[in-house]
Amino acid sequence: MGHVDIPEDYEDRLREGRRAADRLPEGPARDTASAALAAAPSREDHARAAALAAEASALTGALAEAAFDGTDAGRVAWLRLDFTGRLRELSLSPTIDRLSNKAVADAIEAAWTAAEAARSEHVLRLERDRAALLAGRVPDPLGDAIRDRVARSTAERFAHVTDDDLCAAEVNLEGRLVELKFLVPNATVDTDCEALAETAAAVIALVQARAAERMSEVVASCLG
Repeated sequence: MGHVDIPEDYEDRLREGRRAADRLPEGPARDTASAALAAAPSREDHARAAALAAEASALTGALAEAAFDGTDAGRVAWLRLDFTGRLRELSLSPTIDRLSNKAVADAIEAAWTAAEAARSEHVLRLERDRAALLAGRVPDPLGDAIRDRVARSTAERFAHVTDDDLCAAEVNLEGRLVELKFLVPNATVDTDCEALAETAAAVIALVQARAAERMSEVVASCLG
């Protein structure tokens, strides 16, 4: 958002405008001019709005750079989500060769849950720390409509299975991991941990991309 400076003679201009409006003949033109001048923000209101805009811009930048890590209790899986909830990194411990397919898949899901919890806590902390910024929000009917539409689409799922049937992943409309499976018997024994993590991350990225496409359609439908 561009910065707009208030001129030094702002108040003088408002007074002159009001006097000019008072000289207009009674009627719609005079009423419109008077209403516009009455709604003009004071210098203090403008300064507060500018400060809130600068704070919002800084907050947006900080959010874009935020990352949220999660791991399971046994530290079998570690992953990182960005501020939108998209998977950015996934690592698996070499100890997966002693675990079953389900145990490793469960570890990844647990790590995801932990990262999502960190992301949610971050949002709650921002809401507490930026109470003044939130209080200055204007009504957002479009945002409300989008959130309502997403809430009514919680059952939508996006899934994919690799061509070799090694891995399957499913996410919801918001891109949150719902289920992960390793389908090939002994996948955790016969596959290198880095290769298995790379495969799982690729499948998750694919279904998250599909969910993002669908989310774009939802937003477009709300825009009309």
